Amino acid sequence: MDQQSEFSLPHDNSGHIALYHWQDGVSDRPVLHWAHANGFNGRTYEPLLTPLAARFDIYAWDARGHGRTSVSAKPAKMTGWDIYGRDLIALIEHLAEKHGRKIWLGGHSMGGFTSVFAAAERPDLVAGLVLADPVIVPFVGPITYMIARLTGRHGGMQLAKIAAKRRAIWPDKAVAKNSYKGRGAFATWQDGFLDAYLEGGLLPAEDGFKLACAPLWEAANFKGPQLNCDRYIRRLTMPFTLLTAEHGSTTRARAAFQALRQDKKIQVVDGASHFLPMEMPAFLRDEIVARIEKS
Repeated sequence: MDQQSEFSLPHDNSGHIALYHWQDGVSDRPVLHWAHANGFNGRTYEPLLTPLAARFDIYAWDARGHGRTSVSAKPAKMTGWDIYGRDLIALIEHLAEKHGRKIWLGGHSMGGFTSVFAAAERPDLVAGLVLADPVIVPFVGPITYMIARLTGRHGGMQLAKIAAKRRAIWPDKAVAKNSYKGRGAFATWQDGFLDAYLEGGLLPAEDGFKLACAPLWEAANFKGPQLNCDRYIRRLTMPFTLLTAEHGSTTRARAAFQALRQDKKIQVVDGASHFLPMEMPAFLRDEIVARIEKS
């Protein structure tokens, strides 16, 4: 069985990007990078990705401010999710050079948007996309956006308040697991995902362990300025699969994807919530395999 490893990629902004790789060396197989959701980390998706390592070269990063990545992440300087997109472009430039081929991008939630951004900006580096309920919202003008924030109708504001209050310090991983298991966002997760999230998302601290993604950074992501998602979607040229949740989907701008003419699959997944990868990993794996091997 291929083993997961971890190494660091030097980054222009000082610090490093932590990256999980399920293989040793370089093969001639297709290369897939998976980008995680806000507040999570690359290792969270280990139960989803490990079985795919028999077919593909698999990578998953810890985005800025998450996991073991040490690139600067100051909440007051969060200017929008394009910062993640530019980080991802730097990463896939490295991977494309290393492997000598285009990279497949997959992502969940914020990671889905990040993958769309990178693919739109650098189509020369991206073979295709598999998106699991990405955060894609219709564009609104700056005045409408500001009114929504001031009146509390900006959906991210409530999520930001919850994130900012999240407990950051835990005496040990067992206490954290008992607190999370079966509750809130974790209620529908299949076995293995919570353990993987904790392995990648808790760092040693003086008083035990701390969340690798600081609550205020997670909150800053939810409050971040609105980006014109349609602008990036319209520029996609590669094949893609878009899977959205039946319940509580964060993909609210499907029309832009539907208007694209390239090979595509767009599906609302019956019974799935926003945490589709953790609820239906076997289904999602099959979709990843189908997309990559079809193209």
